[in-house]
Amino acid sequence: MYQGTECAGRIIQWLQSSAEQDGHRRLLVCAGDAPWCHRQAAAVAGTSDDVLVVADPSDWPDADVISAVACLGRLGQEHGNIIFDARAGFDVDAFGAISGTVRAGGVMVLLTPPLDQWWQFPDPQYQRMIVYPQKLADVTGRYLQRLARLISHCDRLSLISQYAPLRLQADAAPAGPRQSIEPPYITACQKLAVEKIHHVVRGHRRRPLVLTADRGRGKSAALGIAAAQLLLAGVEHIAVTAPSKKSTEILFRHARQVLGDQHQAVLKRLEFFAPDDLVRSLPATQLLLVDEAAAIAAPLLERMLEQYGRVVYASTIHGYEGTGRGFAVRFRATLDKRTPQWRALNMVEPVRWRANDPLESFVFQALLLDARPCQLDTSSDINLSSFVFRAITPDELLADEALLNQLFGLLVLAHYQTRPWDLRHLLDGGNTLIYGGFAAGHRLLAVLLVAREGGIEPALQEDICLGRRRVRGHIIPQSLSNHLGIAEAIMPVGFRVIRIAVHPDCQRMGIGRRMLQALEAEAMEQGVDYLGTVFGATDELLHFWGDASFVPVRVGLSRDGASGTHALMMLKPLTSVALVNRARQRFVEQFQWLLMDELKTLDANLVALLLPMLAPEIVGCRLFVLDDWQELWSFTQGQRQYENCLHSVKKAVWHMLAVVPMPAPEARLLIQRVLQGHCWAQVVESCRLPGEKRARQLLRELVRAHSHVIHPDKQEIT
Repeated sequence: MYQGTECAGRIIQWLQSSAEQDGHRRLLVCAGDAPWCHRQAAAVAGTSDDVLVVADPSDWPDADVISAVACLGRLGQEHGNIIFDARAGFDVDAFGAISGTVRAGGVMVLLTPPLDQWWQFPDPQYQRMIVYPQKLADVTGRYLQRLARLISHCDRLSLISQYAPLRLQADAAPAGPRQSIEPPYITACQKLAVEKIHHVVRGHRRRPLVLTADRGRGKSAALGIAAAQLLLAGVEHIAVTAPSKKSTEILFRHARQVLGDQHQAVLKRLEFFAPDDLVRSLPATQLLLVDEAAAIAAPLLERMLEQYGRVVYASTIHGYEGTGRGFAVRFRATLDKRTPQWRALNMVEPVRWRANDPLESFVFQALLLDARPCQLDTSSDINLSSFVFRAITPDELLADEALLNQLFGLLVLAHYQTRPWDLRHLLDGGNTLIYGGFAAGHRLLAVLLVAREGGIEPALQEDICLGRRRVRGHIIPQSLSNHLGIAEAIMPVGFRVIRIAVHPDCQRMGIGRRMLQALEAEAMEQGVDYLGTVFGATDELLHFWGDASFVPVRVGLSRDGASGTHALMMLKPLTSVALVNRARQRFVEQFQWLLMDELKTLDANLVALLLPMLAPEIVGCRLFVLDDWQELWSFTQGQRQYENCLHSVKKAVWHMLAVVPMPAPEARLLIQRVLQGHCWAQVVESCRLPGEKRARQLLRELVRAHSHVIHPDKQEIT
């Protein structure tokens, strides 16, 4: 057995030496009690001055230490050795992020409790999973159990255990020498990427480039190098967009390095825009660089494709930021349709280490960064006559790695923000219900995730409603209570659909609707009062949930920066019909004012879809009762201006949009001018009308043609 600490230093030196020889990184796991692990870490730290510790800073007063939440801030940097103390909480996103900063010849040291006991360890990360009124004991250690199993059986790492024999990784075959390449490039693949970015600018329009790569391939650096070279060559402006400005730091850093001290002023022509701001303002530019495109919602990416003739989309395929595989699958169809001559380059050669790296291999496996749905080879694999909807337990996922891989692969493809934390939450979170749709035996075609919410004790009604208290979780009940003022909404029990993911080879076949129908039956059996969902509102998703008889009850007041969408909450009553009806009524009462204020920029097409879903509430709402028919009549006859009849016209337009099917251009005019209060100039531009005179005339014609819907006994005003 290995119990001494004097060998730890020699082991780390041996690992560093072998890693340097083959151009790889190494992973060393030290499993034991806290004092023992600290002694191993001290021995490791003594072998080098370049050691970063990821831990609770209070436990490491004399080290270069950062907390897990600071790991994303180290992106783009390099470290020789990293010690990751899992006792401070195994933050899976932080582990994945910081592992990519270890350079070739370096070692990542993971400190853990004894592996057979790790799943019982009170991990501080459990605090993030607790949903009221759960306690720490209600969160399980399945993910840590799975991780311990992987470590125990993985032959691509070294393991020092306090109570078990030492196990060293076998020597890897040394990689061949890297091809010589001139600065500022590190790999030939990176140089090729830069050349292809140049071609987007110099070649034909409407031929976008899609760069994909695993982490550590120099993708963002290539964008920065190319941008600087193009600016120096005379390109007047380059726009950059990404999920956040912070995520473009590597791009801008490499651009500054290429420009050097003499040309830093040129950097002003390389400008960052948030995705939603970009598609709203549409700045003039000679080239648009979209970094981490997988973390930007597809509607925004499509809008960029429509508006800009020279675009480079870059995305990490496997990453803690959210995987890019869904982007690669979903967006390919859009590119084929709109820009069929688009180009692609997959950057495969790592920058900081060589191919077949042991640390990267383990991280991929531990975080399921390469998870994929099942392969569907024939039409018989999608035999919906044998479709089965059933619950999938976390214990089943823990015992069946193939099923876990298929399930997480579906989630990765379905949503642009799926990340390793979602994997851990699936296995350990005590408030998530998992349902699968199976066909052809055990082939997983769809997955549905649900959070059980509500059932909160009446004693908390007033505090939650008034915003004095917020319990963890329970998104819909607390929103209904605090945002809509329905205090008693915290008591009924609801199922909130977190996500529906359908296999890409069998979409548009009604499987999503079938999953919802089966969930409704399951919820009724369990005595659930309503179904609900919250999602980034798009026309497509609103149609899907509306067709499933869900009704809107709230629109979030701010846009998501990466998706450019407002959150939309929709409900379907099972037993709580009165609650849902009341929520709809409150929503309508608030909505008319919000459209003129916080929701003034809400997409008019979305408003046009929402209002018919609220028709009963709008028609029956006292706020929209027309009390001056003569005023409306005088407007339609051209006797009075719109501004002098605004009160009556507004009421008429609410009724019209709720009950009259209307073409999109006409609906946009009514919504933007009457409901949202945009000025005539903005409306003329948005609706592509020849001028204000025509816009005023069209508004009058529309009201004259449809205002009779306010009173069934009235006919069209003539």
